[in-house]
Amino acid sequence: MKTNKSILGDPSEAQEQSSLVHLLDVTYPTLKYRVGMESGKRNPLIAKKQGVSSGWSDFHFPYARKGKIGLWIELKKKGEKLFKADGITPKDKRIKNQIETGSFLVKQNHEFHFAFGAEEAFKIIRNYFSAEKP
Repeated sequence: MKTNKSILGDPSEAQEQSSLVHLLDVTYPTLKYRVGMESGKRNPLIAKKQGVSSGWSDFHFPYARKGKIGLWIELKKKGEKLFKADGITPKDKRIKNQIETGSFLVKQNHEFHFAFGAEEAFKIIRNYFSAEKP
């Protein structure tokens, strides 16, 4: 059976994030944005004392465009699943928190997306800034 997957496998989320940052720096050299670094290895007790909470997106672009007051993107690696096999139940507590935070942001007039890979995230960003460059 032939597969379309590379023998090297899909890039990790960290690799996708680095690729996206490079694309942004080349395409929009003056763009200001925030990259969340709360994930990964950390001491949960110290993180909690510092106010770090689960669910916040990887990227925030604080520019008002198209009737929205900002763009948030939660970057996932290609092929990552958000839900269990039933298609309704979030895969884990972290994903559940991200979905709930995204819903909150949308209610506050932000644009929010899950993006699977740097290429998809970059398309979302280009679309958001299509009417007016930052």
